[in-house]
Amino acid sequence: MTQGDEDIRAAIAQQAGEWFIANQAGALTAQDGEAFLAWLRASPLHVREYLGVARIAHHMPHAAGEPEIPLEIFLAQEQTGNHNVAHLERSAAKRHPPLTRRVLAQAWPIAASLIALAAGILWWAHDGQLLGIPKTYRTAHGEQLAQTLPDGSVLRLDTDSAATVHYSSRERVVDLRRGQALFEVAHETGRRFRVSAGNAGAIAVGTQFDVYRKVASVEITVIEGQIAVFTGAPSWLRTERDVPPQVQRVTAGYQLHVDAGGFAAQPVRADENQTLGWVQHKIVFDHRPLGEVTAEFNRYGGIPVEIEDAELRALPVSGMFDAGDTESFITFLETLPGARVERTPKRIRVVKATPTT
Repeated sequence: MTQGDEDIRAAIAQQAGEWFIANQAGALTAQDGEAFLAWLRASPLHVREYLGVARIAHHMPHAAGEPEIPLEIFLAQEQTGNHNVAHLERSAAKRHPPLTRRVLAQAWPIAASLIALAAGILWWAHDGQLLGIPKTYRTAHGEQLAQTLPDGSVLRLDTDSAATVHYSSRERVVDLRRGQALFEVAHETGRRFRVSAGNAGAIAVGTQFDVYRKVASVEITVIEGQIAVFTGAPSWLRTERDVPPQVQRVTAGYQLHVDAGGFAAQPVRADENQTLGWVQHKIVFDHRPLGEVTAEFNRYGGIPVEIEDAELRALPVSGMFDAGDTESFITFLETLPGARVERTPKRIRVVKATPTT
């Protein structure tokens, strides 16, 4: 830690002590209360320093009602980074004025609030959430991530994906901002698990499903259990009513496509191998358009593959490849009838082959 970092830490520790004393003196005004909350939200370090003062409240009752070290000495000790418990020995040479029992009684509500605050910081440390602050998980091009969430659910992100997690007392919400994610939802009584992906949303309890947010549509596949899919802003979630009938129920083994206009069609049978191939870092396709398959490879590969010809892009193909094995995919492209592969250092073009005479 540099001297500048130490100075900043000391300044924050002093602010934490001042806020503690302000809270101890009585109820904060509305303006001061807002300022205090804003100070806490500004940085996790602010919360950690304020929690340091919690140790003071914790050890105050052990002073037999008359501690011999005043609050200022405790605060000074916290600011030096010494986390040992101060010894509250009675000194015959010099006795500080004892705190009255009225002041000690006032300290107990403060200690209770600090305990609640401590629970909040533990939640933040585990989930990245504090006082309503969400946490975003991301993967770069070619990366994947498996993250266990605080409720025991598992979030798996495919390449170039991002999802923001936000828990409240009523909901566990994941906003899939881009890419693809597999959710293994842990059951909780009284708190729904909801996924938002653009215009589409899904509610699930105790199930497993995949959500793929594409450029113009969202593809939702249920692996286990059942989910309720809806579109638009779910204003009905603010009430205690059950999920309304206008949602689309999707059960295990089925897939639903959602575009800007709503549900593209009824759920259809899903090919789990194709949907979840990415979990094993595989690309699996069965009679899918070549343009669509190529786009999947471009999500992982370093050199993009381009197919401009509409007829070639519509050509149905089947196969299974390692997502990062671009060379094997190019070799496959070279075997396609009527196709020719042109390589450059920055891209790979697939064009229609010129008929030989």
